[in-house]
Amino acid sequence: MMRILVSISMMLLCGAIRLAHALRLSVPLLYGVLAITVFRPWYLTHTALADGIFFVLLGLAALAWLYTLIRGVRGR
Repeated sequence: MMRILVSISMMLLCGAIRLAHALRLSVPLLYGVLAITVFRPWYLTHTALADGIFFVLLGLAALAWLYTLIRGVRGR
């Protein structure tokens, strides 16, 4: 039973990582994980800056989506 739960969890995690990569969210998610875990003292000291960096990364991902959408529409 435990083996099945671990297998399902690994499959879901793999699917979530592939989805994040397809949506170009790999860099913002990696930054978020590292900021909260590895660089926690820095994050707690500079919360506004860290959140600003995260939102800029999300904005760049949204710009990449728009660029892809515009390029796809012009290609037709």
